Formats: sequence, C-alpha cells, structure tokens
Amino acid sequence: MTDEPFYKAHWRDIEPERMAAYKSGFSWDDAAETLYATADISEGQIVADFGCGPGKVAVELAKRIGPSGHVHAIDINAGFLEITNKNAIGAGLSDRLSTHQNDGVSLPFSKNSLDRVTARNTFMYVDDPVATLHEFHRVLREDGLAHAIDGDWFMMVAEPVEHDLWRSFVKAAAHACRNADMGRKLYGTFSDAGFHDVRVSVITTVDTSGRLLGMVRNMAKYATKSAALVQSAIDDVVAQVEQALADERYLVVSPQFVVTGHKSN
Repeated sequence: MTDEPFYKAHWRDIEPERMAAYKSGFSWDDAAETLYATADISEGQIVADFGCGPGKVAVELAKRIGPSGHVHAIDINAGFLEITNKNAIGAGLSDRLSTHQNDGVSLPFSKNSLDRVTARNTFMYVDDPVATLHEFHRVLREDGLAHAIDGDWFMMVAEPVEHDLWRSFVKAAAHACRNADMGRKLYGTFSDAGFHDVRVSVITTVDTSGRLLGMVRNMAKYATKSAALVQSAIDDVVAQVEQALADERYLVVSPQFVVTGHKSN
C-alpha cells in the first residue's frame, strides 16, 4: 500500500500514540446522540457504520437495533476492527455485530440489503465521495437512509490564534484529507449520488475545556508532514492554543455537517 496517498495511508497504518488516543476516545455521549438522531436507528434494522474507528458508535448502534437487527462495522484499519470486536464482546453484543476491512470503493454487501448506512468524519478521506455514496445507494433498500457527518476544517475557529496564521495552519494540515472542506460538499454529493429528500443541518459545540486540543495537535503533525508551512509557525499555533487553555481563554469551534438522504422519493 506504499503508493496510497497520505490522506488514505495514514488511516490504514496508524502510529501507536495516535491509535492509543483514538482507542480511549470516540465515546458515545450527548453530542453523539444529537449527531446521530436523524439516522433514525431502530430495532430490527440492518445497519452499516462506515469508518467505524474503535467501534464505540457501532456498539451503541448494536444496542439500539436489538437482537433481531445487525450492525456491520467497516473500517480501512485492521487495528480498529480488532478493537471494535473487543468492545462488542465486552458489551455482550458480538452476536449482532460483524467487522469488515474496506475503503468504500466497493462495499461487501449485496444490492438492497441494508436499512441504514452511517459515516462520521469519513468522507473527507475517501478517494471519490460520489462513488462511495453510489455504493451506499446500491446496498440500501428502497426505503433506506444514508446518514453522514463530516467536518469542514476551513470553518474551524481557534482563539486566540490570528486569522491568517490559523488559515495557513489549516491549509497545511489539510494535506491529511482528500477534501478538508467535505462538510459543505456533502449536500451536493448526496444529490449527485442519486439520493432524494436530502436534508442538511450544521451542529457545533463550542469547546472551552480542551476537548479538541488533541485534534489541533494532530493537525500540527499533518502540517509538518506537508512541509507547506514553516515549523516555527506550526509550533506557534499549538503553543498559543495550549497557553490559552492554561489562561482560560481557549475556544475552539469545529462545525459538523449532518446530512441524510433517502434512496427512494
């Protein structure tokens, strides 16, 4: 896989420090409840969670679909799938959850076989978002629903970092994404893939406690990898954000676009 672009390769091969952070994060909380509300997950459904990460969302979905439903947890990273299986076993739900290593180019399901397909912060990394959504459309039943959540890095705010410096930082960090502004593009992408009754909302929670500091630090690593911004500027952004947290002046906002689309009218 050495010829893969960085935006894809860095998810297939995750370094131990970053994996440890992901393993301890991604818990289901009130914010997740809000983001997934329009997915309309209910008992008896067959659901795929595309880009499942460590599987905490997939396990929560498995609770909601009950013993007559099933969740397919999909990710490009084999380590994530191992963690997902362990989380499912720990929750006593392994009988209603299966894992699949897949990058979304061709999903391992037959036509008209799923009720729901969900994806969170995944479409900004896929090779061809329209093609992947075509796959969602193919595998969904006629009354099925696709549900995607994605960020838009260029709409992020980080106080007290000066605007032009922050924008340069984000642009350099965007090396890690296929489409760092995927959030705003989801609505049109759903329509291009043949979905109907496409609905979009923007949900954000202002972070003043440091919850998104790990994301900023990851972005700094991506900016360094890109070599598109001098290291001193990258270090300055991180230092400013960390100092702002210590001074109780920290504020980071990362909007999430939530889009749903129906296979049929």
